[in-house]
Amino acid sequence: MEDDEEAPPLAVEIDQPTEPYPQQQSNSSGHKDGDAPVGVTVITGYLGAGKSTLVNHIINSQHGKRIAVILNEFGEEIGVERAMINEGDGGALVEEWVELANGCICCTVKHSLVQALEQLVQRKERLDHILLETTGLANPAPLASVLWLDDQLESSVKLDSIITVVDAKNLRFQLSENQSSSSFPEAYLQIAFADVIILNKVDLVSPEGSADFLEELEKEIHSINSLASVLRSVRGQVDLSNILDCRAYDATHATHLESLLVETRALSTQDLHDNGVRTLCICEPRQVDLEKVRLWLEEILWEKKHGMDVYRCKGVLSIHNSNQLHTLQAVREIYEIVPTRDWKKQENQMNKIVFIGHNLNENVLTESFQACVM
Repeated sequence: MEDDEEAPPLAVEIDQPTEPYPQQQSNSSGHKDGDAPVGVTVITGYLGAGKSTLVNHIINSQHGKRIAVILNEFGEEIGVERAMINEGDGGALVEEWVELANGCICCTVKHSLVQALEQLVQRKERLDHILLETTGLANPAPLASVLWLDDQLESSVKLDSIITVVDAKNLRFQLSENQSSSSFPEAYLQIAFADVIILNKVDLVSPEGSADFLEELEKEIHSINSLASVLRSVRGQVDLSNILDCRAYDATHATHLESLLVETRALSTQDLHDNGVRTLCICEPRQVDLEKVRLWLEEILWEKKHGMDVYRCKGVLSIHNSNQLHTLQAVREIYEIVPTRDWKKQENQMNKIVFIGHNLNENVLTESFQACVM
């Protein structure tokens, strides 16, 4: 109805129970029969980078999806953000809204976030996607641990990707000049954990030499995170096929990961920054023992051996006594190794693992990995 289209989106009260649609039954995996888990895209970025503008673009585009939005901001900013996002020609396609209590999702309202997500996916109308816009000071790593492998969500939702919006005009300053600021690390962490990085406000870069400047900026971004794709944008205008349904954490969707790992360009980057945030890749052509790989990973991820602090890890593994390609993904201390498909004939069965983190040591990683070789 026309009146319904003009009405503001419905806010879900997260402290009230929401009854599931009576004609739909939940199965043992936690989601409704015939329904796949709903993808969640985390949108993060430095203060003022253009996260809300991107959300506006997504929910007002002609995609036909039913998209829910969760906002996480501080104090009065909640009302401001909501008012901005509600505006849209012809009515936004957002069907549900959830406002979380004041405070950062990463540390104070995890339970509320899980509860809100559960209530969203239990509603009568099936959602196609959920956007989670974080505060500009948020470190996205804890969100991945909640959304990726959290048993509380019982597979009703899954992390689709982390998108980081950066300001083309101010990013270099944020990375190089704010090292004494208490919020400085987030500028690096948001890039390091991203699957897609949107280089926004490229129109504000001075026309003189702007092409070279943007290319150098992309190189600087890739020096931190070589696995992320970089999209240039003006006012968050990007092709939605590049940012929704990425399936970046889906172990059965290994095509993108494999293509990244077989690219001819070297994924390892030089340590260009004082804080040592970089990408590093190790390769090993011989087959490895799966249990030894697990122990090796746990020493690196959990014990932070040799002072290395790994933020993200992705790879493909050639496992002894197995004809299946295994994929490896890790976010901080959480990791997953999953067989995804059979190795193809004539395919180069090589172990290739990419690390993104702080104080990474290529020699130590390569030499210690030899203990896993059969």
